[in-house]
Amino acid sequence: MKITLKFLFVSLLFLSTGLYASTSTNGHDIEPPKAKNLFVLKTQKDLVGAQVEIYNSKGELITSQSLQKRKMIIDFGDAMFGMYTIKIVKGSSKKEFQYMKK
Repeated sequence: MKITLKFLFVSLLFLSTGLYASTSTNGHDIEPPKAKNLFVLKTQKDLVGAQVEIYNSKGELITSQSLQKRKMIIDFGDAMFGMYTIKIVKGSSKKEFQYMKK
């Protein structure tokens, strides 16, 4: 009888901690992943130091930043919905990408 009670207690303990772990994420609220609002830019070494410019659908410059590494992650999470153009400019070299925020 004691073995059965111990087994039930341990089973209940594992079950309750499993349920707690599945609903709590270190005290933070569960949010949908923001990955759908990220634009990951990976370039060649020769483009490090280039200027990365982001334009809205009206052609207005939103922001501009120097490319410090080969990889840059642009977060469009706070941006308005619409089409964006990402331009990479270094000397006479230019590359253009389109991003649609839905």
